[in-house]
Amino acid sequence: MKKIGKYTYEKSSRSDKKLMTKVNGKLIHFGASAMEHFKDRTGIWASKDHMDKQRRSNYLRRTAGIKNKQGQLTKDLPTSANYHARRILW
Repeated sequence: MKKIGKYTYEKSSRSDKKLMTKVNGKLIHFGASAMEHFKDRTGIWASKDHMDKQRRSNYLRRTAGIKNKQGQLTKDLPTSANYHARRILW
């Protein structure tokens, strides 16, 4: 387990996800385990770091506009996987 900010991250119990954290009593799993990412701030999946700044820029641009059913941007909601993936893996 690794605490970053006010959240504690650990390896996901789901085989298709990288990490999980608990927000308001709900487990949030994020990060596709088969994919690479820019840099894992927890260090748990450091073997998947690619450190390619162009790929990072493309990912952040692509995920910036994702909205939930209420029309809120998920990049700003701690209850969304997108929020944590952008901050911890990208």
